[in-house]
Amino acid sequence: MPKPERKDEVIKNDGERRSKPAVIDDLEQYQKRMQLLAGYKAELATGPIVADTVRGSMSEAPYLERRITIRGVDVVRAEWLRLRIDILEKQCQRAEAFVASVADEHMQALLHWHYLQGLSWPKVQETLKIRYVTTDALKKKVQRFLSRGASCSDCLV
Repeated sequence: MPKPERKDEVIKNDGERRSKPAVIDDLEQYQKRMQLLAGYKAELATGPIVADTVRGSMSEAPYLERRITIRGVDVVRAEWLRLRIDILEKQCQRAEAFVASVADEHMQALLHWHYLQGLSWPKVQETLKIRYVTTDALKKKVQRFLSRGASCSDCLV
């Protein structure tokens, strides 16, 4: 069986290459994106600072040369942070909207606790007090649900 060329590519049994649906990628990357979002927001709040040192002298005597440190906000970095924050927020909102749109309450709870809250499958099983199936069965149930055509036309934010 051929190997995927790209990270988001899935190879089906018939050997055809297909990309993962965007919503599955949004779910799988949700926790990482939330961490990045928090870091970018913190950096933007403190302001991306740029510093440089130049040589100069006083405007009056004695005209001794000295180093002067100049500090300021990196406008380019600040704009990049704003754009990246906007993209990450939309991706996270799309994942949240998809989970909220799932009609089956049990499946919605599984998706919420595993993908949005970042719990492991055993913790999800413990949290939802599920004793009649194994954690592998829960995982497989979610994988089947997502592979059957996880799409949400109303989720496009």
